[in-house]
Amino acid sequence: MATPAPPPKPASTGIVSTRLRPDIAIDLLPERAVVDETGATIEFQVAVRNNGTAPAREVLIEACMVNAGPAQDQELGAFFAHPAATGDAIPQIMPMTEILLKSAVRLPPELMRQYEVEGRKLFVPLVGVNAIYNGSAGRKQTSASYLVGRDGDGEKMAPFRLDLGPRIFRGLGARTHTLGLRT
Repeated sequence: MATPAPPPKPASTGIVSTRLRPDIAIDLLPERAVVDETGATIEFQVAVRNNGTAPAREVLIEACMVNAGPAQDQELGAFFAHPAATGDAIPQIMPMTEILLKSAVRLPPELMRQYEVEGRKLFVPLVGVNAIYNGSAGRKQTSASYLVGRDGDGEKMAPFRLDLGPRIFRGLGARTHTLGLRT
């Protein structure tokens, strides 16, 4: 007598994770820039999303602004390597959840690097953002950097003009810079 064939195995319907962990992603959404005699300020929202499979706990977000130029990656790298990790923490961000935070970064006039192009004085800022949080395997960090400018119709962004006096700039854009960190 023949033995009946075993029933077919069910088809896989996805990936099953045996390690639950948070995975924070951040995105910078600049709203306006103010350039005046007291320096430059960029006001923005930062979207913080947990793409992971477990809650991110005690999430701290911090940001800094640096000048575009030869030392930009060193300055951003130092900010990422030595986060202050102080301030009010978000108690938790559940998996597949996003929150928006409003903040601003400031650079005093003595630290602003100006570029002169065809008689125009220009300022090109980069903003770095750190997200420090607790996960099942301990303390984690996600860091990203963004070039900020006046958004154009195409790929290019325009720098901020300093030679026109105090200004408020709207219609800003942010492009991801290559320097970031994920632990």
